[in-house]
Amino acid sequence: MTNSQVTVEDLLDLRTLSAVDVSTDGQRVAFVVDGGATAKGKLPESRVWIAHTDGDAREATRGPGSDSLPRWSPDGRQLAFASDRDHAGLMGLYLLDFRGEARAVGDLPGSVEDVRFSRDGSYVLVLAADPGSDKAGGQAATKIQEHDGDEQDPIVRRPNEAWRRLYRIDLDSGATTELSPRGSNVWEFGWSGGGQAVAVVSDDPTESAWFGARVALLDLDTREVRSVYEPEWQLQSPVISADGRHVAFVEGLASDRMIVTGTTTMIELASGAVNRLAPDHDVVTLRWLDGDQLFYVGTRGIGTMCGRIALDGTVDELWSGPASIGTSQSSAAACSADARTVAAAKDAPGEPPELCVLAGDGWRTLTRVNAALADRTVPDVERFVWSASDGLDIEGILLRPAERGDEPLPLVVQVHGGPTATWTLEFSAGPFGMGVALGNAGYAVLLPNPRGSTGRGQAFSRANLGDMGGGDLQDILAGVEALVEAGIADRERVGITGGSYGGFMSAWAITQTDAFAAAIPCACISNWLSFHNTSNVGRWDELYLQSDPYDPAGDYFARSPVMHARACTTPTLLLHGEVDLCTPLGQAEEMYRALVDAGCEAELVVYPRGGHGWWERDHRRDTLQRMLAWFAHHLTASSLAAPDPT
Repeated sequence: MTNSQVTVEDLLDLRTLSAVDVSTDGQRVAFVVDGGATAKGKLPESRVWIAHTDGDAREATRGPGSDSLPRWSPDGRQLAFASDRDHAGLMGLYLLDFRGEARAVGDLPGSVEDVRFSRDGSYVLVLAADPGSDKAGGQAATKIQEHDGDEQDPIVRRPNEAWRRLYRIDLDSGATTELSPRGSNVWEFGWSGGGQAVAVVSDDPTESAWFGARVALLDLDTREVRSVYEPEWQLQSPVISADGRHVAFVEGLASDRMIVTGTTTMIELASGAVNRLAPDHDVVTLRWLDGDQLFYVGTRGIGTMCGRIALDGTVDELWSGPASIGTSQSSAAACSADARTVAAAKDAPGEPPELCVLAGDGWRTLTRVNAALADRTVPDVERFVWSASDGLDIEGILLRPAERGDEPLPLVVQVHGGPTATWTLEFSAGPFGMGVALGNAGYAVLLPNPRGSTGRGQAFSRANLGDMGGGDLQDILAGVEALVEAGIADRERVGITGGSYGGFMSAWAITQTDAFAAAIPCACISNWLSFHNTSNVGRWDELYLQSDPYDPAGDYFARSPVMHARACTTPTLLLHGEVDLCTPLGQAEEMYRALVDAGCEAELVVYPRGGHGWWERDHRRDTLQRMLAWFAHHLTASSLAAPDPT
């Protein structure tokens, strides 16, 4: 008997796991389970869970609202976490001691983004963002503000009003003291419990300023800041050794805060010596272990990996394989102080996300939060490799219906965001489960990792600098041609979609080639100049285009889809969030108008309250159903029935 296929409703019910933290003794794991897509006008909900490594897992918090960022105290008797239960949209600090209800601690004027315990567990350091701060693109790129609070009327904008600050909170008294250096915005920090912390800081609190942030030491007594490293690229995951002699961090070209993939860089503070550790490893997160070792998590091709790096650069790889630990866009795992216990949210094709612990060279599953989907039929998945026009090998992920004949299939190319990101093997194969939905509906689906993607070293990641929509588009077109030549795809029935940079590529491709019979750009970029002047990440386009925004002969004009839309004939469905700060709604409106003026079939759908991605159930259902219907209308032959949208 054939198992039933994963449906759109199943994909809406899919629960994700994140923010994993392992107790010092390695016996317990705290993590977050989200509540799935929400009702109209409601913010996302989530709960903190606790699992024993013997397999017993339970929900530890009850909300309401969003509970997140669990952190174990050194003795394991308390669990700190963030929650917006008292002020929807603003995360406060709470403490769970397992003897009763969680209690609020501290008096923070901002929204909690990270927590670290002191060595004796008597106080915590908390990173909090002022209301009005921007969320990163991966967090939907909206403002941090209290939900249903008083609306600003009129809306007034001034520079440098919302900062990210570091606070100390005494857990007995609740006394809250700001520790941030004045005039420094703290994006991330690392702390081993001593008198100084290491941080990624900038003098400007805007999202654009993050692209030029530096590494600094923060004196927690005097609030002084000392810069110790001015990077060439972007920074993530700063950590400091217990003896205070070394700091380490990830540095790499990055298009988005919170998804940096790069090289592990270590600085000896006394001498200032800089050492690149294991430069062939694309690392995302770090943790300083007992002794002179770092725990790392990263990507390799379409898989992920984790292990230990010694200060001399020696690598002890604990695991690597064809699966995602963390998420496809941000690999993550946690470990005990000695790395004997490693835990992560893990998923793979046919294996929905669950909390797992590393056991030998494999993973042991501790939860069954997505058990209902484990036996459903999903598309067949394989690694697909082809040659670019210059001979460079390009890889991607290919999905095909589990039940199919020998005839070429309609093909949808799904381009990832970033562009400095990657597709890794996971259950849903893209946002909202788009890859699975399309594969089960009868399509071949290609998730390409063209030049500019991560997981293949920094040279490959930087290969599209100053050439967005150039070599990377040619890599994608070569992948389509390879699938056609292999008899897998039908040349006349090829579509393209993607979000963010994938949205740009979807809009750009249809103005440069007639290879695509339909397109669905999501959260797209269509006009680089207006994007530069309206997005909250204007420094990003300067970095990646490497051109003057106001040069009429430069790439801001030459690489803008709207400038080439007059000749476009590809039917195009544009999907966009109304309050997206990263790719503002005007980008989709400009492309829509340009296509309509060109006489091209076009439709624009705007999701109210949606940012750089949207979380309401009705909106996500609408996205999947519209996408399936659009491609069914424009790509499927009469012999392939339109898919059932439910």
